[in-house]
Amino acid sequence: MRNKPYTKLGIKRKKCFRCGKQASTQWQICSDGNQYRPLCIECDIELNKTVLEFMGFKDSEKMIENYKLKIKEEPK
Repeated sequence: MRNKPYTKLGIKRKKCFRCGKQASTQWQICSDGNQYRPLCIECDIELNKTVLEFMGFKDSEKMIENYKLKIKEEPK
């Protein structure tokens, strides 16, 4: 059980919890005991998209496109 966030170096050593690709981000889910779960960028984007739509953001499509651009600009 991972209770502390992964470091930038540490997350690169992990595989995506969902699909098995190289992880680059992480998520916590309250109902999962707040464990940190590594995610690849594709799964992170899909999860963010699902949450935005669930929360009813009217501009969720634009928000996710901006998020994709932001991620591409971040140093690896």
